[in-house]
Amino acid sequence: AGGAVDSLEMDYARRLAAKKVEVEHGRGQWESYGDLDTFTPGKFQIKCFNKISTKGLGRFGDEKYDVRPDGISGANAHAILLRSHKLSEEDVPKTCRAIARCGSGVNNIPVARMTELGIPVFNTPGANANAVKELVFCAMLIGSRRIVDGVNHMKELGRQGTAKERVEKDKAMFGGRELKGKTLAVIGLG
Repeated sequence: AGGAVDSLEMDYARRLAAKKVEVEHGRGQWESYGDLDTFTPGKFQIKCFNKISTKGLGRFGDEKYDVRPDGISGANAHAILLRSHKLSEEDVPKTCRAIARCGSGVNNIPVARMTELGIPVFNTPGANANAVKELVFCAMLIGSRRIVDGVNHMKELGRQGTAKERVEKDKAMFGGRELKGKTLAVIGLG
C-alpha cells in the first residue's frame, strides 16, 4: 500500500510542477521587502533552520529551488524547514508562504500568528520513527544493565588510580536485569 501512496504523491507532485507557478508573487510590492542580492528569479527559496537531512533536501531540484542551509541567509524564503529551532515572527520573511516542521509537533512555531499572516504550518509525524524506536530500545538496554552507572563508577576509579584492582570486584554492582520475560509498559506515544 505504501508504494501506491508514494506513486500517487509523486504523480500529484509532477502535475503540480508542470503548472506555471509564479515565484515572485507575495504579499505586497517586491520593492518594499526582500533582499535583491540573494534573490534568484524563477526559483523558490527554502530557508532551513537546524540541520536537515541532505537526503531529504536532495528531493528539491536545483533548477526550481534555492535551498539555504542553516546559517545561510534566506531573506527571500518562500518556505521554511525546521526541526527544534524556536521560530519567531522575526525569522519569517514577508515572502514566506509555508512552514514545515521536520518532525512531530509544532510547539516551537507560533501557529496562531502564522495563521493570522496566512502562512500554513505543517509537520511530518513519523518521519523519524525508526530512529526513535532504536533510541528507545537502546535506552531500555542501557537502563536495565545500569551501563551509565558502571561507566561513571569506572571513571571515578580511574581518577583515583584504583580501576585495575577494583574492576573485577566492583562489576557485580552493575549486573542489572535481563529483559527476557519482562513486560514492557508503554507510557505515552509522543
